[in-house]
Amino acid sequence: MYSDFETISSYYDDLYVKDEEYAPEAAKTKELLCKHGMAPQSDLLILACGTGGHIPYFTDDYQVSGLDLSEDMLAVAERKFPSLTFHRGNLIDFDVKTEFDAMICLYGSIGFVKSVDNLRTTMKRVAAQLRPNGIALITPWSTKEDFQECLVVDAVDEPDMKISRMEQVRLKKPNIVEVTFHHLIGKGTDVNYHQQSVEIGLFSRQDYLSAMTEAGLTVVEEYTGSDVRGGAYIGKRVVD
Repeated sequence: MYSDFETISSYYDDLYVKDEEYAPEAAKTKELLCKHGMAPQSDLLILACGTGGHIPYFTDDYQVSGLDLSEDMLAVAERKFPSLTFHRGNLIDFDVKTEFDAMICLYGSIGFVKSVDNLRTTMKRVAAQLRPNGIALITPWSTKEDFQECLVVDAVDEPDMKISRMEQVRLKKPNIVEVTFHHLIGKGTDVNYHQQSVEIGLFSRQDYLSAMTEAGLTVVEEYTGSDVRGGAYIGKRVVD
């Protein structure tokens, strides 16, 4: 399901993890979790946690664990947060042998499941491992309604790391977006070029809502504010 992130994991935080984006997103996510009944210090699983970029924003408020499929991304997360528990697993069939009060999947990582069938299966796995009245918060990578092809351009200019980033975001076929990374990475006087393509599922708003409902979750909010990238779908395992 996921592409090999061995190379990107070595500079992922330098390029993608930005406090000016992550901090407001995490703050709003915590506000939404609280709004829908999540108590302080509850058990939170961050799905597709990658290198753990979002983790520092949640550890003061919750008991945090992470899950990701990439061994390389998890290795970085484990080095950064040796006291936390991480699980290696695929979003569509993970089983961590415990239940959580909430699960979140941020930064559009849910798109890596690629198909609507896998999205439905993923939401069933999430629902199965939520405690009664547990909350699932999912941010779409994009939606069919909002998607636009584009070029993403960015740069990092730090004393020990220089990165030039250009990424092609194109509709490869119906419901599948291809993102091709073109990265120039400079360390010292050396410059390396890394190119990689990944496929991401493109789902409609109704696909997300239906997947939650079919999994037995009650959709309690569809958040559309700009401080959470792509908005958020929030489902609850309501138990009378």
